[in-house]
Amino acid sequence: MAKYVIGSDVGGTFTDIVAINLENGDQLIKKTLSTPPTFIDGVMNGLEKLGISGKDVVMFRHGATISTNAILERRGAKVGLIVTEGFKGLYPGERSERPGAFELNWDPPEPLVTPTNVIGVRERINTRGEIVTPLFEEDVRRAAELFKKKGMESIAVCFMDSYVNPIHEKRTKEILQEECPNMFLTISYEVLPRMLEFERTSTTVLNAYIGPVLSQYMSGLRKRLSDWGYDGDILITHSGGGVMTVEEALKLPVRTCHSSPVSGVVGLAGYVGQLTGYSNLIAFETGGTTNDVSMIFQGKPTFTTEWRILWNTPCCLPSIETTYIGAGGGSIAWVDSGGGLQLGPQSSGAKPGPACFGLGGTEPTSTDCQLVLGRLNPDYFLGGEIPIYLDAARKAIKEKVADRYGWTVEKAASSILKIAISNLMIALRLQSVARGWDPSDFALVAYGGGGALNGAELAKELGASACVVPPLPGYASALGSLRVPMVHDLIMPFNKTERELSLDELNNRLTELIETAKKILRKGGVPQGSMTVNTFVDMKYFDQFRPTSVEIGSEKITDFEELKEKFHAAMISAYGYDLPAGFPVDLEVSDLRVQAIGEIETVEFSKIDSATTDAKNALKEKRKVYFSETDNYIETSVYERGYLSSGDTIEGPAIIEQPDSTTVMPPGTHCSIDTYGNLIIKHS
Repeated sequence: MAKYVIGSDVGGTFTDIVAINLENGDQLIKKTLSTPPTFIDGVMNGLEKLGISGKDVVMFRHGATISTNAILERRGAKVGLIVTEGFKGLYPGERSERPGAFELNWDPPEPLVTPTNVIGVRERINTRGEIVTPLFEEDVRRAAELFKKKGMESIAVCFMDSYVNPIHEKRTKEILQEECPNMFLTISYEVLPRMLEFERTSTTVLNAYIGPVLSQYMSGLRKRLSDWGYDGDILITHSGGGVMTVEEALKLPVRTCHSSPVSGVVGLAGYVGQLTGYSNLIAFETGGTTNDVSMIFQGKPTFTTEWRILWNTPCCLPSIETTYIGAGGGSIAWVDSGGGLQLGPQSSGAKPGPACFGLGGTEPTSTDCQLVLGRLNPDYFLGGEIPIYLDAARKAIKEKVADRYGWTVEKAASSILKIAISNLMIALRLQSVARGWDPSDFALVAYGGGGALNGAELAKELGASACVVPPLPGYASALGSLRVPMVHDLIMPFNKTERELSLDELNNRLTELIETAKKILRKGGVPQGSMTVNTFVDMKYFDQFRPTSVEIGSEKITDFEELKEKFHAAMISAYGYDLPAGFPVDLEVSDLRVQAIGEIETVEFSKIDSATTDAKNALKEKRKVYFSETDNYIETSVYERGYLSSGDTIEGPAIIEQPDSTTVMPPGTHCSIDTYGNLIIKHS
């Protein structure tokens, strides 16, 4: 009996399922419309259409936008926040920041916890971990009673300086477990035990906000999978570039944000870079709702320890660094009050979807424009499985945009496309040029259902060395989830200056953290020989606000001077300067961190047949297609990707079609197909 591993990804518009036969490498793929608000029906629809039983599945990996969407759409739990008395305004007050220097009339979004749901209790621990004011337990019980009356579903606890000594937070959790046994409870020490009170509180609140949502979703998914015949583990992709078990995910649900993009960046784009010989990559994914951009340098994705889904609601857990922009296939074109043409961030989603889907949508979207401009084939969307309607797309563009300006439908569609390209270039430059990267040192990997429609044009505009389109780009995140390792990130506060610390104490604490990380991997089924632990020290000048992370490179520190040299090099890399030798300021080790990686069963790409003829064997037709480079329609050759062989070459302008995506090659481009079926597009 065949055994399968399954990768799944739930997006705002489509749900993707990929099943790999472990015996012969055969692939079963299915794309279905997502089914908000629960999304589980979309997953099960795809699984049932594969034609296999859950009993044939040995591993199920899952990436989803559930947590991210709950935050964006404010569908999370009702959260009560308990803080140190006198600091009730810390979280609602946020940071005094704006998205742009000149957005003076901008109103920040409401905090996830309103000020009336923040309660202060008497307690205080100082920065040295000493108890200044003991915990008044009656205050905690009073807060619990009030939250029950208000119908709260989740409680977050964040006390001042508790990262140094968590005794009060832990006791508060014990009391809340007695008083509120059915509520989701989160204490900051178990989420982010490090300095920066607002950021620590914000991360803790996010965890509490999506905890009940994720718990309900995973419970429903488990039951439906069990009914289908699968009772094995579910591994969930997370923001740190790996997968984790459901048990670990429910302890730290905020980690499941960025779940879908991580699969594409780590599991697919990085792997494609290995196969094609590009170690520096720009991972460029266009889905139905958003476009996501991440960087891979020397084979490793770039990370951040502070990111936002909502403005002024930071999450400070390690994450693949990703720029999101509302420029997906379902992004809606609209005219603002000043008469300016805009695109996104509003999206048509799965329901009603773009106008061309014929499901009731009346707003023009990026997908409608691609269809009108001849770049998409109305008879070959998902291989013809989903019908799309050119007349409906033209009608939406005409009524909502073209008639407003006195344009033809084609003029309106091309204008919307130009705005889309402009928006996408902003995201690409934010991740590359704005961070000091030279795009000519990078290849752009275009994936997602819509990435290859604009990838080659964007690579040329940006100055990237090539555009690479992997096999099955429309299933990239689902396929990538099958190549993501198990990863856990742990942090331990240290907070000692160079004069105060001893290497023995530092190494003992580091060893403790490493053993904890390995224990979690063992619990996840990872054997000792498949474990790798990367160790880091967060360091800063004593008066500095934020630390800089330094990789140790081993499990033990033997020379602190060497560590200082690495810190100074990291400071220069991050800020362009460091303080001169002899400057009267202490260095402080603020935190110890480990990244534990467990290699688990993955799948490999298969090689494709070498060319025995030329690409003309794959030629389907010729049709007129609009290209922004010429601002005109050009007679264009259309190829079927499934008939292309290794070694084939194609000259642009050209269209390369496949059921899950379409690749557009502008004039002046050249495409070669490598031994794994990757399309490598370069400009002449």
